[in-house]
Amino acid sequence: MSTAARQAAPPAPDDGRPGGAPARAIVVGAGVGGLCAAARLAAAGSEVVVLERLHQVGGRWSSRDIDGFRLPTGAFLIAMDDPLAETFAELNVDFPVRAIDERTVFSVNGRLVGTGERGGLRALVGTAAELDGSDADTVLTRLRAALVSPPPDGDVSLPQWLVSSGAGPVVVAAIHALVQAFMGLNAVEVTATAFLDYLRATAGRGRHGIPPAGSRSLAENLAGFVTSHGGDVRLGSGAKGLLVEDGRVVGAELAGGIRLRADVVVSDIGLAATAKLLEHADDEAAAKVRSVSAAVRGAPGITCFVASQQPFFDHPVVVVAGTRRVCLVTTPTLVAPELAPPGWHLTESISTFASSADCSDPKSELAEHLADLDDLLGDWRSRGRLLQSATYRGEWPVYRSWPGTDPTNRFLVPGLALVGDAVKPPGWPGTGASAESARLAVNDIREGRHEPALSPTNGLATEPGATRR
Repeated sequence: MSTAARQAAPPAPDDGRPGGAPARAIVVGAGVGGLCAAARLAAAGSEVVVLERLHQVGGRWSSRDIDGFRLPTGAFLIAMDDPLAETFAELNVDFPVRAIDERTVFSVNGRLVGTGERGGLRALVGTAAELDGSDADTVLTRLRAALVSPPPDGDVSLPQWLVSSGAGPVVVAAIHALVQAFMGLNAVEVTATAFLDYLRATAGRGRHGIPPAGSRSLAENLAGFVTSHGGDVRLGSGAKGLLVEDGRVVGAELAGGIRLRADVVVSDIGLAATAKLLEHADDEAAAKVRSVSAAVRGAPGITCFVASQQPFFDHPVVVVAGTRRVCLVTTPTLVAPELAPPGWHLTESISTFASSADCSDPKSELAEHLADLDDLLGDWRSRGRLLQSATYRGEWPVYRSWPGTDPTNRFLVPGLALVGDAVKPPGWPGTGASAESARLAVNDIREGRHEPALSPTNGLATEPGATRR
């Protein structure tokens, strides 16, 4: 089925839950969470308006062209079997991702470890244990037991818990790299409980792929689904503020004084930015969101893109242990050569900061990242060239909230729903986390948890003097 045909599919039928979709919904931010929420609301019959301040959809899930290479603005490696892929499948939206024909490969002290069809963690721990003399079976037995019955010491840091479970230094370093690559933090910043949640959420999954047309193609397909179901995706048109009446969010204000009313507003721009939109409308509502935001820390990171005529690795995805900073090296052009000019390859490297709580010295962090590339890619400076380095921090982090510390309440203010990587459900990493947050939020909206709702009216209401594009 073609992309257009899939996007024109009829809305999903009501699943019998009480409530149903609100008549009107405004979604602020066209990132993963916002677009997934908008698409689900549109499929359920809501009239949806998406407000995006940038001139393209996707946010940290988009792509841009540089010197003939298509580079991601954030997420590039796309899971084929997580809540994001499930959202596309449920809504019958085209999912242009080309599967990688092998599971993740690990580099442990320079030794490449394949993980086979199943048992990736077993293969990783087994190889690392051989190198440090620890007992892999003891570590794996403790892990399996903790997945069934969480241990009482599960809130200690992950390295402490691993050592108490018999892990040696190479095993700890290998799992540290895994945590960096997929949870966006250093292992010492993650509790054993958060890591176990990750293992439970991703159990039986692990297939990844690369979008040959770039990540933006996926975002555009979801946006197309929204518009084909009567919605409106407005680019270069971010919300200037939220409208609040009697303590309830009732719409959004745009540039030029345009005011749009809605039964529910969904925010995908993070807690701090959402609080700013509330400041001039309701001090109490803004303070409530701000107080939660103050306890949330973003996870910073760096990505570098190297162009070369020959790949540095024969594997599309390699998680690397024992480095200064770099945890993941991908060569997406081994799967999707369309991402580079003919005869060229693209290598992407990803790192966390030495301390995810301190992102004040990005220059030093980049220097450490590049030193790792000197070790990992050998003569990359003569064989290739650095296309771009990107630092993710502040309002544009790897994650808006550290995995395992996300706020659990997505409805801090009546009429307002929060989605995205600031309110990730336990365990889920990557774009799947934002997609799952959207699914949960929309289910709750349909069950009326954003209430009290406004009385229904015909169409999307605008206040006097407002116009609609």
